[in-house]
Amino acid sequence: MQLTILGSGTAIPVADRFPAGYLLQFGAMRALIDCGPGTLRRFAATGHTLHQLDAVLLTHYHTDHCADLAALLFALRSPTFAGRAPMRLFGAPGLRRLVDKLTEAWPWLAPRDYELQLHEITPGAFALGDAKVDAIPIRHTAQSLGYRVTTAAGSIAFSGDADECDELVELARGVDLFVCDAATPDGRKLDGHLTPGLAAQHAARAGCHRLVLTHFYPECEGHDLRQQAARHFAGPIVLAADLLTLEPQPAR
Repeated sequence: MQLTILGSGTAIPVADRFPAGYLLQFGAMRALIDCGPGTLRRFAATGHTLHQLDAVLLTHYHTDHCADLAALLFALRSPTFAGRAPMRLFGAPGLRRLVDKLTEAWPWLAPRDYELQLHEITPGAFALGDAKVDAIPIRHTAQSLGYRVTTAAGSIAFSGDADECDELVELARGVDLFVCDAATPDGRKLDGHLTPGLAAQHAARAGCHRLVLTHFYPECEGHDLRQQAARHFAGPIVLAADLLTLEPQPAR
């Protein structure tokens, strides 16, 4: 089980961080968790092609988390991908409307020579390859979901964008790797988001093994985000960076 961070930034353009996107590999499965603008370029930089992408799971429908969905649908119409395995898209209710509206605006996004499978999911569990995926509602938008992916090799939880809520603790309970929103430094909290200290408090309550802080706004520059989190969480803390690769490393 391997995680590659494709985008550790936000909607604000900066030179070294693309908006939100993560590549998760387990067994033969390749899945994206969110696909903000530029995600497909970062995906290609990992050495993968769209022949190898099986699924996309969207945490919510803000543009910095899903804009490359349109680029993905357009790319898949190429004869290069004719006859490929079905592409599976997962998200909260509203996913089908999003795809319909994108296709209404750009008719050339409609699938051609491959199967597009849309799965509007509600809180609960579903299977993805050899993994169990738990979808848990998270405080951000009415359609926000966090995902917890569990395989025999370990477990990873993704908060998506998140504000303070007990559901984050449920999402990350005992996981090996918790990828969590830490948008701005402590003392500069934005509505709908966490700071490193708040992310760490939720991680500590959840008893997760390792915390990955991500979704950094430019305001984070020059601040010791790891130290802010370490005041509240005693485990290993990683600051996300684009194209950083991590593995769950289950606690012994």
